[in-house]
Amino acid sequence: MLDATKVPDTPPRPADDSTGQFLCLTICGYRRPGMNETDYRNHMTQVSAPMTADLMVKYGIKQWTMIHNTVESRALMSQLFDRQMANLADFDCFSQVVFKSLADYKRLKEDPWYREHLVGDHEKFADTRRSIMTIGRVTEIVRDGKVVDCIAHPTTVLLRHPLHRFGCMISSINTEVTAVMTGSILAGAMMSLSLIAVPALLDSTYEAPQLFQQWTRMYHYGHWVLPSMAVVTSILYGYAAAQQRRRQKETWISFALAAVMTVSILPFTWLIMVPTNDELFRLQTISQTEPAVMGIDAAKALVVRWRDMHSLRSLFPLIGSILGAVASVGR
Repeated sequence: MLDATKVPDTPPRPADDSTGQFLCLTICGYRRPGMNETDYRNHMTQVSAPMTADLMVKYGIKQWTMIHNTVESRALMSQLFDRQMANLADFDCFSQVVFKSLADYKRLKEDPWYREHLVGDHEKFADTRRSIMTIGRVTEIVRDGKVVDCIAHPTTVLLRHPLHRFGCMISSINTEVTAVMTGSILAGAMMSLSLIAVPALLDSTYEAPQLFQQWTRMYHYGHWVLPSMAVVTSILYGYAAAQQRRRQKETWISFALAAVMTVSILPFTWLIMVPTNDELFRLQTISQTEPAVMGIDAAKALVVRWRDMHSLRSLFPLIGSILGAVASVGR
C-alpha cells in the first residue's frame, strides 16, 4: 500500500530508452453521487475542459484525453469477453494527461488560476474520494494505422526478416528530417551548377554555338529534376508545419517559412530569369543554322549573367534547409 504522506521519487527512464518517453497520468474517475452520466460528461467536456485546456498548453502538456464509459458502451464488452478478458471495470471515466516532465504538471497544479477555479470545479462532477490514479511512461506502437515504434527483445529483432527490420528503421524517420534532407540535396544540386558545371563550360568552350548547346542540355536535365524536388520538399515542410501547429508548437512558423523559401525558386524563375532563359534558348536555336549569330565573349557574358541569377536562386532552398534544421533541433 502506497503511503500518501511520503512522495516517492520519479522512477528512472528505462535503460534502453533512446528516444525519451513521455509520462502519462491516468485518472480512473467516478462521477459525483446523484449525477447522471449525461450531466457528468457534459460538465467535463463543456465546462471543465475549456477552463483547463489553455492552461495545459501553457505548461507544456502534450496531450489530454477523456474516455467516458457509459452503460451503453459497457454493454459492448459482452461481445469481447473471453477467458482472458472477463472482468468489467466500473469507472465512469478515464482521463489521461501526457507530459514530458513531472515538473510541468506540478507547475500546472501550482498555478494560482488552477487553484482558484479548477480545484473547486472538480468537486462539482467527480467523486474524488473514490477516484484512483496512476502514472507511467508512454510507448507508442501504432498510430493512425501505422507502426510508429519497433519494440522487441533484441533476440527477437535478430530473428526477424531483414526487410521487417528495414521497415522499422524507415518508420522512425520523421517528416521534418526528410524535408531537411531533401531540401539540402536540392540546394547542393542547384549550387553545383553555378560552382562547378558553368565554370567548366566557360573554361572548355571556344565557340558560341557549342556553349549555347551545352547550356541548353544542362538546363534540360536540371529542369527535369530540380523543380519537382522543390515542390516535394515544400510539401514536406508544409506537412511538418501543420503537424507542429496542431500540437501547439511555435516551430510551425519556421517550417512554414522553409516551405515558402524552398518553393520560391519557381516564382523567381518566372519573374526574374525567364527573359534570360528565353534569350539563351533563342540563340541556341538560331546558332544551329547561323554559327556567327554571337561572338564567344558575348555568349559567355550571357551565360555568366544566368549563373549569377541562378546562384541567388540557389539560396532559397539553402535558407529553407537552415530554417528546417533549426526548427527540428529546437522542437
